[in-house]
Amino acid sequence: MRFIKLILISAVILSLLVTGISLLFPSTVIASRAIEVNTSSEKIAYFTSDLNHWKEWMSDWKENKVRLENNTAYIGTQTVRLLNKTNHSVQYQWVATGQSPYLVQLEWTLLKDSAYVIHWSFEQKVKWYPWEKFQTLLNDKVLGSKMELELQNLQAAIHNKTLP
Repeated sequence: MRFIKLILISAVILSLLVTGISLLFPSTVIASRAIEVNTSSEKIAYFTSDLNHWKEWMSDWKENKVRLENNTAYIGTQTVRLLNKTNHSVQYQWVATGQSPYLVQLEWTLLKDSAYVIHWSFEQKVKWYPWEKFQTLLNDKVLGSKMELELQNLQAAIHNKTLP
């Protein structure tokens, strides 16, 4: 009986400790990457503002079947929905099964002449649950490397495509 009591007390203390540590993590996590591209604003908008053109630079979209309906794309267990677009930015809601939704934003800013910086960010708001907070520690590593690859694909697509 004494051993079971020790195990229960230890489990409660460990749970409180893990929860306390996780409360120190932010509830909003942003993973972002940027790339410089010599092109026009129209070309960037062509590839980023229309989900029909994402297949030209998003590797997952090339490898998997994507179903498009209105301003929403369904790819496997993920959904990407257009929220807002302007002349120099576009916002999407990206939902993956079992995760809090991401606010995805692509912005392009003119540096000089025809050089633009394309900034891509994934913002996720999580609840206080320890498993959600600890999962956010991996976001930058997992998303970041994938974002860098996709931005390079976007840059190549922009340079290889002539708009009609």
